[in-house]
Amino acid sequence: RVEVCYNCVWGTVCDNGWDDKDAQVVCRQLGFSGQAIAMGGGVFPSGASLVLLEVISCLGNETSLIRCPRRVAVGQSTCSHSRDAGAICLVQSYSSCLDGAVRLSGAGDSSLGRVEICVNNQWGTICDSGWDNSDAKVVCRQLGFNNSLAVSVPGGRFGAGTGRIFLSGLQCIGNESALLDCPRTFSGAQGCGHSQDAGVVCTTPPCTNGALRLADGTDKYSGRLEVCNGGQWGTVCGKDVSNDLATTACGLLGFGTKGASVLNNALFGSGSTRMFGLVLVQQCRNQTSPCTLVVNGTRSKCSHWDDLSLLCAPPATVPLNCYTGDVRLVGGQTDGLVEVCLGGQWGTVCDDSWTDNSASVVCKQLGLPSDYAVTVPYSSVEYGSVQDPIALSRVKCVGNESSLLNCQLVSIAAASRHYCTHSNDVGVSCQDNTDTTPFTFASLGTAEHSSTSSTS
Repeated sequence: RVEVCYNCVWGTVCDNGWDDKDAQVVCRQLGFSGQAIAMGGGVFPSGASLVLLEVISCLGNETSLIRCPRRVAVGQSTCSHSRDAGAICLVQSYSSCLDGAVRLSGAGDSSLGRVEICVNNQWGTICDSGWDNSDAKVVCRQLGFNNSLAVSVPGGRFGAGTGRIFLSGLQCIGNESALLDCPRTFSGAQGCGHSQDAGVVCTTPPCTNGALRLADGTDKYSGRLEVCNGGQWGTVCGKDVSNDLATTACGLLGFGTKGASVLNNALFGSGSTRMFGLVLVQQCRNQTSPCTLVVNGTRSKCSHWDDLSLLCAPPATVPLNCYTGDVRLVGGQTDGLVEVCLGGQWGTVCDDSWTDNSASVVCKQLGLPSDYAVTVPYSSVEYGSVQDPIALSRVKCVGNESSLLNCQLVSIAAASRHYCTHSNDVGVSCQDNTDTTPFTFASLGTAEHSSTSSTS
């Protein structure tokens, strides 16, 4: 949640007119140089002080938020704290590391070595106090190896590390997905020296070159795409990737391809593999043979923040209610509650970050008038309860996208932290310039659900 100090008083900012340019100024003022994402009210907990600013129109190059043009005088906002604006400042440092990532050093071999872990963007070691095969299993699993053949190695075997000793007294059960998930009696060196740096041996290659897998998805048909390259699992750069790659990858994984979509920005979480930024290209011999995917190097300015994710469909043998990426309006033919299909299941869309540009994309995807599409807040009092889950949150479209899943910012609700309830469900009204009747969900009354699905 963004707060600004004016005349020695801290206050919040109303999300009326709040956009990425405003967020960019906030992040720059805080010392961040990466991409900035504006977040609407309700994403972060509400403030309790004054709402100081409203309708800010930053160009994006200002040195502080208070210097941006604004239509409402400071301290005169009529917004409530439910509309407190927020920002996400993305930090991308290609020489640093992601918290919780592990690597093996000191042996010149990817399958054995001194265990090092990333904490606060710094690599450090682990003390061998209490270090055993259960701990080693977690390390090897995190690196993509067959964890049943993991062997712990006491300190000193692979040389002394440098930097801080971050962990000691680990008590892993062995089924944890990451080392930081393990219980521990204490953190830090606690009397350990680098002569006690713990090591592991992961005795089998983790994968077969070219193999694909989906990790950390909300079901087995979705997740972060990982590919085996050189005997190690790595993640794929999500920049400039089309849905054609999704179709091929989903087919190679044995899943359905109708509605297959690529999503970037690490929507199913950032990977922890040592390899990242891999570039996948399609190789198609002819129209009758299935295409394959091969690794064609790495993209230098791609980090785990850019890990590519996939949404596949269940196989054709599984009966489906809908296909991934389809949208429909519940309650009317041109007006209604927005629902999107993920993995054969309909779900609603949360209104955080949602604008009329996103409404326009929905209407366009359904083949309805889109030039005058407007967002309609949903009210359970007016329209009744919704049984379907919340599918998407933080959807932000430019307006020229061909489908909702192609928008510049999309978060899978089940895979991300959000504060949405069905009271935040969004609706749209697809109008042309001849329709001047304001639409509300109250106008639908208790009408039976009707829907329109895309055919693309």
